[in-house]
Amino acid sequence: MLSGQTPERHTILNWAKQGHIKPDDVERALALTQASPSNNQWLAFTAKLLLWLSAVALAAGVIFFFAFNWQSISNFTKFATLQSTIVLAGIVYSRLDHHSISGISCITLITLLTGALLALVGQIYQTSADPWQLFAIWAIFTLPWAIIHRASTVWMIFITLVNLALYLYSETFRGLFGFLFRSEDLTSIFLAINTAFILILEFGYRFKQCFIKNRFAIQITLFFTGSLATWLAMWSIFDFDDFHWGGLFYLIWISIAFYYYRHCQLDLFVLSGVATSLIITASSLLIKTFGDAFDGGAFLVISLAIIGMSTAAGIWLKNLYQVQKQQRSAQDD
Repeated sequence: MLSGQTPERHTILNWAKQGHIKPDDVERALALTQASPSNNQWLAFTAKLLLWLSAVALAAGVIFFFAFNWQSISNFTKFATLQSTIVLAGIVYSRLDHHSISGISCITLITLLTGALLALVGQIYQTSADPWQLFAIWAIFTLPWAIIHRASTVWMIFITLVNLALYLYSETFRGLFGFLFRSEDLTSIFLAINTAFILILEFGYRFKQCFIKNRFAIQITLFFTGSLATWLAMWSIFDFDDFHWGGLFYLIWISIAFYYYRHCQLDLFVLSGVATSLIITASSLLIKTFGDAFDGGAFLVISLAIIGMSTAAGIWLKNLYQVQKQQRSAQDD
């Protein structure tokens, strides 16, 4: 749902807007249809939120404990504290349902602490390793957990680590990469790598969810990859002489994304991103085309074009929402 509302709540609010329900009766209608979250639902949501926050806070607390007391504690104490925390988390994890929210949050904690342990080893023993190697090794240790648990949270950690490792690698060998690749070329490489991640995860989700059980990681990766594609398009528009193929890459990527997520796997979140990307790209093209051709009038034309495109995109997405609702109703029947 675009608004995050249940179908009943959405329907009742629409009826209220159309005047079929009096404003004073809206809350009563929501209560009668149980369209508003119940106390138990709020309690379950709060419990899950606190569980995730506690896992992240515990990992951050351990890391900041070492950072603040680095000179005051011995190397043995540092390793003993961190490894004991990992072992304790492992014991708790072994007693949980591995695919439950508690199990996934626990393995997320272990994954974060593994990175802290790798950083601790490198800092104490001064292995002379570059930062990119830390994130690369951390990603290698994370990948098995992501495949086993099929959790989007762990997959997002893995994808983030891979991107950080590649970015730091390109910065470390900036001389070689600066000679072989320009900045826009590196952006294209990141676009290709993250698109490959999307293809792999979509394959896993589409075919019996073999190594990912929901689409959250896919959607977040698509948001990042779409941002890279849009940046390439803008770069191509404003620097066409030196970077003319960026626009071609963008058109291919955005066309495939639109076709797949409209006709093969309907996803309103992704399609809203596609619409936003097209609006940004079209606005950039208008700015480049008009420029100062007719002084302040160009701003008016561009503004009206943006308003028109945004309105059209909103209507299109709203119609797609109705299509999605009908498809879900047909599946339920």
